Amino acid sequence: MAKGVFIALEGGEATGKTTTAQAVKEKMEALGYEVVVTREPGGIPSAEAIRNNIMDFHVDPKTELLLYVAARREHLVNKVIPALEAGKIVITDRFHISSLVYQGCARELGMEAVRMLNDFACEGHYPDLNIIIDIPVEVSMERKKGVEDINRLDLEGYAFHKKVEEAYKMISEKGEDPTLVIDGTKPMDEMIEEIYEVIKNKVEAMQ
Repeated sequence: MAKGVFIALEGGEATGKTTTAQAVKEKMEALGYEVVVTREPGGIPSAEAIRNNIMDFHVDPKTELLLYVAARREHLVNKVIPALEAGKIVITDRFHISSLVYQGCARELGMEAVRMLNDFACEGHYPDLNIIIDIPVEVSMERKKGVEDINRLDLEGYAFHKKVEEAYKMISEKGEDPTLVIDGTKPMDEMIEEIYEVIKNKVEAMQ
């Protein structure tokens, strides 16, 4: 491909983003595309180190936001942009919309402040499409029961995660970012196939 395609998978907790990203990668690679699957915060050692600080310590909300943005900058400059410049498809598990939702809304720091910091860090490098996997917060919390890999955000209460759910819907409705909402309550194989078709069509349209 002459130009890479940047896709972000978004949504609350336990939506199946990680599983979906890997499955779509395999399907796209079967068609001959080069695909990079990554995650935020993280994706490279320096950003993973920042992730550990976010997840392991109870930091101030503004500190949390700044850490996310710092990790995003490292990830973007050192992994995402080089892959896109090489003509690859990049599928990331979360990007800037997660900060708008979690820190801007759920942490009540404000959307404008979060957008400003992301604009500073990303310099216009945003996903071509943000796919929001939508599930009710009740389903999300039920899925998390018995899961061993629990982080600090998973332990937030119902009210916090309800704000997350509502914020994703609000962002999609406002239309400032290219988003598509997918029903995350359907069977996993059906959801994966739907997201695969969306990504494949997006890639073909951008070629």
